[in-house]
Amino acid sequence: MQLRSRYKPKTDTRNLIIKIILAFFLFFLVIFLIDKIDFPVPKKLIKHEISNDKLITLK
Repeated sequence: MQLRSRYKPKTDTRNLIIKIILAFFLFFLVIFLIDKIDFPVPKKLIKHEISNDKLITLK
């Protein structure tokens, strides 16, 4: 006959807390690494002129 361990729920909650902390750490690490990537920016200024015919005035 085997005795049941009373300490099993503590290890389950401990593992859950460790997994949640690791998930947050991984999330913030990915955000940090994406922030370090230098994305290209457009060099030419994009300018569109809208004629008055296409504008709708609200009263």
